[in-house]
Amino acid sequence: MLKNIVRIRNQFILFASLLSIAPSMSYALDWGMCQAIGEITPLPPVLPPPPENNAVRLYADDGEMYEQEGKIVASGNVILQRGEQVLKTDLATYLKNQEVVDAEGSFTFWDKQFIISGSRAKLLPNHQGEMQDVHYWLLNRRGRGQATSLQRENENNAKLQQTTYTTCDPSSEVWRLKASNVHLNQETGRGSANNVVINILNIPVFYSPYLSFPIDDRRLSGFLPPSMGSSDEVGIEFSIPYYLNLAPNYDATITPRLMSKRGVLLGTEFRYLLENSGGQIEWEYLPNDRTADEDRSLLKIRHSGMVVPSLYTDIVYDEVSDDRYFRELGDNLTISSTTHLEQRGDLRFFGNGWNVLGRLQRYQSLDTNPATRPYERLPQIVLSSDLPERNKQLNVQGQMELVNFERSYNEAPVGNRYDFKSTLSFPWRTASGFVVPSAILRHTRYDLTQLPDESVSALRDHPSRSTYTLMMDTGLFFDREVNWFNRYLLHTLEPRLFYRYTPYEYQEDIPIFDTAEYDLSFGQLFRDNRFIGADRVDDGHQLTAALTTRFVDQATGLENLRVSVGQIYYFADREVVLPSELWNTDSTSDIVAELSSQFNARLSGSATMLWNPNSNNTELSIWRLRYRPNTDSLYNFSYRLRENRLEQTDISWRFPLSSQWRSLGRWNYSLDARKDLEVFLGLEYESCCWAIRGVARRYLNTIEGDYLHGFFLEVELKGLGGFGKKADAFLEDNIVGYDDRF
Repeated sequence: MLKNIVRIRNQFILFASLLSIAPSMSYALDWGMCQAIGEITPLPPVLPPPPENNAVRLYADDGEMYEQEGKIVASGNVILQRGEQVLKTDLATYLKNQEVVDAEGSFTFWDKQFIISGSRAKLLPNHQGEMQDVHYWLLNRRGRGQATSLQRENENNAKLQQTTYTTCDPSSEVWRLKASNVHLNQETGRGSANNVVINILNIPVFYSPYLSFPIDDRRLSGFLPPSMGSSDEVGIEFSIPYYLNLAPNYDATITPRLMSKRGVLLGTEFRYLLENSGGQIEWEYLPNDRTADEDRSLLKIRHSGMVVPSLYTDIVYDEVSDDRYFRELGDNLTISSTTHLEQRGDLRFFGNGWNVLGRLQRYQSLDTNPATRPYERLPQIVLSSDLPERNKQLNVQGQMELVNFERSYNEAPVGNRYDFKSTLSFPWRTASGFVVPSAILRHTRYDLTQLPDESVSALRDHPSRSTYTLMMDTGLFFDREVNWFNRYLLHTLEPRLFYRYTPYEYQEDIPIFDTAEYDLSFGQLFRDNRFIGADRVDDGHQLTAALTTRFVDQATGLENLRVSVGQIYYFADREVVLPSELWNTDSTSDIVAELSSQFNARLSGSATMLWNPNSNNTELSIWRLRYRPNTDSLYNFSYRLRENRLEQTDISWRFPLSSQWRSLGRWNYSLDARKDLEVFLGLEYESCCWAIRGVARRYLNTIEGDYLHGFFLEVELKGLGGFGKKADAFLEDNIVGYDDRF
């Protein structure tokens, strides 16, 4: 046995970076369905712990040393060991003066990240070398392949000739990539290949004379996986994004979208990140839409960040060429029913305990009815205090707003609004309860123009309103420990009373610029105003009584059950209403009940109910249930009822049909209209090295009831990439709790 030949240690560095052909994204893939990696790779020899200080230990059946020639020849089960790297060969020659190691027989090399075997290996100085007839296995990426030769040109460059690559098991090789030559440059993080062919089931399905690809985590320009699909509005569509890595802090993606019915739409996305700000710009352009016979476009701008210390900006700008853009080129009811696009610029300054907001805001209206167009704020200035609340001390909060409302509708009033609001409170909070008395003083004034005729409207040129609100919010916390079926739970009881008084103030001479009424909910029972916006302050003289109880598992921290019930008791009629509404004379509000339960880590549910005791009707009922027995299965069920407006069920799921097949889908149905709102059904198949997903979809495209159909087909070659119509974002939006595994 020969050992401790330390002069050949540097030659091992050659092996550590010869292969980096698999895309780095494959690290996150699931290889649980594959054959164990140890079953398809050569097993390393059993050796004692490696020597220290990176010294090289040499084992051989026979060895000869030629001192005059500076040569060492080892033969018969030759093993070189350094750290976790091991080289095994039949015959090895080391030329000391030339710093050359020649493995003249078949060899195998083991490293933490890969294994290489071949018919011959020659390691040269200056990080150069060559291997013949190699097989390689990338352990972390589970890739494997062959090459007729592997050459190391220098420290950063390597070449492979007539090479293949796959992540499939040898017994079931579904796909294989072949290339006449591959060049890997570790300095740039880029690889290139010539005459690339992808075979699926030994059938060529893709060819490219040249490809460039990343070999590490650095961003590089190049094509991204293509997307294909079909729908009624656009026909068969195909798109292939091209990513441009322009600089470390900004990039762009250019995506041509070919649509058989409409033509070629060019989409671009530019993202940037500056020292104190960032954003993105999206632009789409469809010249000469063959169906609509016009040019069409979309522009989206997002920007936010710091201009100077304490001064921040936020910009949102959306614009489309026509009011049918989303309906005809979008892909769901939410987008297609968009009626207004926001165009807003904010400038906010933060001082010591106060801040100022300056805003310009307008909308592009896609609704043909001019009476539905929202008001524009040109400009809006809001000054507000920003002081932390202090317990058992007087707290003062204030806000002042000055805003000019404009609207491109001649029959609507426009003008300025000045709103001043201050709040005083003295909170007293302990672990067992709280009492928070508070008062609100508010004054609002308007300067209006473009008023309708006095005979049909009560609006005045300069209306004003001064109000005050007195409130008292109080509650207690009781808790006890209980033992139910050998489970130790913390049971709480939390009663709460909330009193509010705001005297009536005449407001029918004030227009409605940006005010609406809150939907009744448990949280709304404790608001200081049932209206959102400054154009109305309600005349509430009322008391809210509410009770919450919880059961918390002390071992897991799960809130097994929470039930909240509350109701408002009115001491006077509510005369302040929105236009075209009647006074509310009921003595009580609807009873609001909310329930939430985390039965265990797999099953959860929630419910919200509004029950009108005066008419004995359920005004609102929402029920949700989610069951997730394991990572592969997910079931959602929800029911929604709003009296005289809608009644819907929504079922979505993902569950395994077998170890490789999964079903997924959604059925959203309107019970009152007796029609489907959206239905899709999909199947996923996953094996060791590839997966496929198909989703067929039927959805309501317009409020009038027009349906469209679409189809997603996606194929993933694990460790290489995928192609098809990406459905991950669509599925995550439509199946609550869905996590994409493609």
